[in-house]
Amino acid sequence: MVAFRDPNGIRPLVLGKRDIDENRTEYMVASESVALDTLGFDFLRDVAPGEAIYITEEGQLFTRQCADNPVSNPCLFEYVYFARPDSFIDKISVYSARVNMARNWARKLPANGKIWISTW
Repeated sequence: MVAFRDPNGIRPLVLGKRDIDENRTEYMVASESVALDTLGFDFLRDVAPGEAIYITEEGQLFTRQCADNPVSNPCLFEYVYFARPDSFIDKISVYSARVNMARNWARKLPANGKIWISTW
């Protein structure tokens, strides 16, 4: 299995594992931590921007940083829209991120509380 996170960290990627028996370990990569939970895998870590993961059929794990100057510029819509609220992206709770964004937005609202919303 091969997985790669883009060098700008736009989309999330997590790595998990589960032990099948004393001699076998399975690995999993997913865009959200909750996918690991659902299938019984333990969260190992976030895959870094620009990092490649290679897992052999025998279960050997290899990683390599492939980008010269990786940065973390996650897509805002991951936190606002795409991700499940019970997920974590780059060690940040999606639910907490949404609550904090709502609080910050509320501070910018007019004090009189009048907000106009268009309807169709």
